[in-house]
Amino acid sequence: MSSAATSAASNAANIAINAAITAAVQQQRDALIAHFTGHQALSPQSAIAADSIDPALHAPLTYYRDNGVIRDAGGDRLYLDLDVLAGLKAKAKRTGRNVLITVMVLAVLVAAVVVVLATW
Repeated sequence: MSSAATSAASNAANIAINAAITAAVQQQRDALIAHFTGHQALSPQSAIAADSIDPALHAPLTYYRDNGVIRDAGGDRLYLDLDVLAGLKAKAKRTGRNVLITVMVLAVLVAAVVVVLATW
C-alpha cells in the first residue's frame, strides 16, 4: 500500500473513531437531559436529588453544570434550565457551521496548491 493510501486509510479510521466518540458523548448528554425532563425537574421548585443521577452520567453532568444548564437548587438538588440549554445548542450549531466552512475553504486552498504544484 502506498503512503498516500496508508495515510488516507488512517485518516478515515480517525474520522470514524471521532464520530463514534462524539455519538457516545451525545448519547450520554441526551440521557441526562431525558432524566431531568422525565422527572419534570425544570425549576428550583421541582429539582431532583443529585444522587438520583446515574454515576455513569457524571461527565455530561459536569459539562452541563459548568455551562449553567444544570443548576443547583440548594439542598443537593438540581434542575435543568431549558433556556440555557437552548442557548448552548444554538452556540454549538453556529460553531459547527463555522468549522465546516473553515474546513471547506482550507480544502479548496489545499487542492488549488496541489494543482499549481503539479503543473509546475
